[in-house]
Amino acid sequence: MPDQDPRGPKPLSRPQPLAARPPISQVTGRPQPPPRAQVAAAVKASAPAGSAAQLAQTIQTVPTKLGAFAEHSTRGLRLPNNEDATMALYDVPLFAVADGSGARWPAELTLKTLLEHGKHLLEFRDKVKSEGSSSSRLAVGHFFESVFNEAGREVRDELIERGEGRGTAAAVALTFMGPFAYVAHIGDSRAYLWRGDKLRVLTTDHTLAMMRLKRGELSPKEYAESPFKKTLTQAIGVTPELRPDIAEIRVAPGDVFLLCSDGLHRMVQDKRIAEILAADGDLAGKAAALCREADQAGGKDNTSIVLVDVASDAGREVTDVELKRERLDIARILGKCFLFQTLADAERLLVAPYFEYETFEQGDLVCTEGEPGDSLYVIVSGKVRVTYKKAHLIDLGPGGYAGEIALAREGPRTATIVAAQKTMVLKLTRPRFLEILRRRPTLGVQLALPLLDNVGQRLVDVRQRLTRVQEVVSGMLPE
Repeated sequence: MPDQDPRGPKPLSRPQPLAARPPISQVTGRPQPPPRAQVAAAVKASAPAGSAAQLAQTIQTVPTKLGAFAEHSTRGLRLPNNEDATMALYDVPLFAVADGSGARWPAELTLKTLLEHGKHLLEFRDKVKSEGSSSSRLAVGHFFESVFNEAGREVRDELIERGEGRGTAAAVALTFMGPFAYVAHIGDSRAYLWRGDKLRVLTTDHTLAMMRLKRGELSPKEYAESPFKKTLTQAIGVTPELRPDIAEIRVAPGDVFLLCSDGLHRMVQDKRIAEILAADGDLAGKAAALCREADQAGGKDNTSIVLVDVASDAGREVTDVELKRERLDIARILGKCFLFQTLADAERLLVAPYFEYETFEQGDLVCTEGEPGDSLYVIVSGKVRVTYKKAHLIDLGPGGYAGEIALAREGPRTATIVAAQKTMVLKLTRPRFLEILRRRPTLGVQLALPLLDNVGQRLVDVRQRLTRVQEVVSGMLPE
């Protein structure tokens, strides 16, 4: 099957006029989901013949399924109106929170645009589950990029039609496909993952203060006190071209995903959010408790919450060993490779879809010296043996890497790599690396600089060895 167009899917058709769109409730902004039978028919019609969950067999030993979800929203104590909106389409699945600024309608319009195009996710889901290639997974990001840009045009058009007032929106969306969850966001709405009694942020705020912090222009303390934490560098309805962040997370049973507007994370510390999620009770009670906590902390803004959990689909109790294996942290593994060490965890999740997943049985060749190569390999699980002219060089386990020079230039492999046991690797090809540099230049610079440093160090080593050889040949040093 040919790869997806690297530029992404074709532009989405223009949504219907605002008045003709499906209704969103006045309380939570939750769209009415399509009938289950209708969604099931769409899935059946678009499933490729003979697909046998190839990706799940490769990287997911305990299948997962969507569990419960809950939504809650509060006006807060300082604002006259609630300008947030939430959405939950369980059968697609697609969940979202949008935070309007200046009015509620930009948030509602953003979610209505997501709602209208959400059915296309069924097509992407089938391809991700059956193929699992970087092309099929990156297409999910292209979808969200198209939808958010469509929403931006709709909001700008609506502003012109109204002829007065102002309105923008921040948004965060979540979908599940096979063993993966995908989070797309614009602005300062956030996504969190609660896993194994630990809370982690999956998104990076698109604010001026965050941008200055990442550039090293602000210290963490200065960032915490910065007046520019609410100054968005990207927002729906104002930024001409949106480039949403798309994070890919490998899911495991017991995971809980939290989507929220900035009314939560500006008022409630992450430690307190974790305590509420760790408490006994169902998701509905926890969503309400999070909103209540924001109000008790001052309630300076609207607060909206969507919680979604992941369950086991194995038909039995999942063992602790299985659970530990399924909770494989791709961001942590990539962080062991020099190329990604300067990136934050959330940024490593942005490059995850550019990798191919490959599994090798014991004795399989990963690559052979002398043959053309264009890929970096990062070991996810298992172990490989690296040799040169049959001489053993090193064994690499999880987090180990090889082939980084191939990202800088295509050429013959300088070593042979063989799987010493069943091994899973992440493979980043040179074309995909160049795509990161082109599509995400800020992130690309953070990858290119350590690669240049690595190549430079290699040149220094080669020069030192040549100098030593020359000295030996000339009789200046003993052999």
